[in-house]
Amino acid sequence: MNEQAMNSPVSTRSSLAQGFAPFNYSAAKHAINFGYGLPDPAMFSELAWPDALSQNTGVATADLLQYTDAVGLPKLRTRLAQRYNVQHQEVILTAGASQALQLIGDTWLDPGDVVLTEDPSYLGALRIFSIAGATILQLGMSADGVDVSELESTLRHNARVKLFYTSPAFHNPTGRQISRAHMARLAAMLAQHGVALVQDLVYSELPYNGVADWLPPGGNVINIHSISKLAGPGLRVGWVLADLDVITRLARLKCDGGVSPIVSNIVLSLLQSDALDTHIVRLRQHYRAKRDSLNTLLQDSRFCEPDYLLPSGGFSFWVRLAPGIEAEAFIEAARCEHDVHLVHGLHYGPRSGQHVRLCFSYLPTNLIEEGLARLDKLHTKLYTRSLRTLAESGRFEL
Repeated sequence: MNEQAMNSPVSTRSSLAQGFAPFNYSAAKHAINFGYGLPDPAMFSELAWPDALSQNTGVATADLLQYTDAVGLPKLRTRLAQRYNVQHQEVILTAGASQALQLIGDTWLDPGDVVLTEDPSYLGALRIFSIAGATILQLGMSADGVDVSELESTLRHNARVKLFYTSPAFHNPTGRQISRAHMARLAAMLAQHGVALVQDLVYSELPYNGVADWLPPGGNVINIHSISKLAGPGLRVGWVLADLDVITRLARLKCDGGVSPIVSNIVLSLLQSDALDTHIVRLRQHYRAKRDSLNTLLQDSRFCEPDYLLPSGGFSFWVRLAPGIEAEAFIEAARCEHDVHLVHGLHYGPRSGQHVRLCFSYLPTNLIEEGLARLDKLHTKLYTRSLRTLAESGRFEL
């Protein structure tokens, strides 16, 4: 590449994107990585995978190997509409939940517009909305969900709020389930100010205790779903459920030939045969067992405090580092000295600097146990060093 090309101007969005690291699954495979919420690959073979070119779905070969509609393969949209009790025209297929968020950002946001969310929040969404040029305001969060008083005050004093983003079932990264009643209250409050409520529901079918319930789409409520956590993210199929006018606006910004009809046909086959629903039952049992194993291990760990919330769904724990730990130094030392990868809580929100997200979904239990042991070993090393420093200064006796 010549020097002139290297120094050529780039777009504002490209400049904003320089502050974010690209997704790197290949590197994640070669470390004990607690940062990525990936499905367990051991479960992929548990699903009875259909033939991608099967015509048993009612889709002709001529349509499977052709471009499809911007809104997606018609028969899959109809099947999803039946599954979620909405109209066919209220469904648009996307290349995963990430493209759904990008389309929503393109539809609603101009540079300087405001997106509201909780602190902490899903870093992928924070990244997408930031690159769109939005100002992101993260509000306090209680056991019930976002702080309603803080939300009300923000809406009253900031006319540029366009979206409120959340993952109520189950909240990423805390694993908390936010009640339908709370979300209905938020939706009504946001509607008074002309603000859309975006519910990210990619974990919604994986409750580990009881049944999940969430606010249906319609009005100012936009719901995002994905096949990624249920069958496999390699399929790259997500969908948005919303009123027709919203779907139409999203479709006009979707500048591709539609989500792959071949891959869409696989998802359609899974839904038509009930194979996916059977698999979801297995997934709930599998991930609940992994959650419980990590919970048991964490109760004996020294690097984090024991009073975290037990996640009722999702792929991660949200834990506070033990007193005395300097988060950035600890995370860097864990990576360099022990090949254990963590993501600093500040990436999830400005009030979350002493937290880390511990994902339990991808790693086998033996590596989870080994990773926690390495973190405890590092904590002992750093904490002993800290005590020795205090003793040498005369402020503490060993």
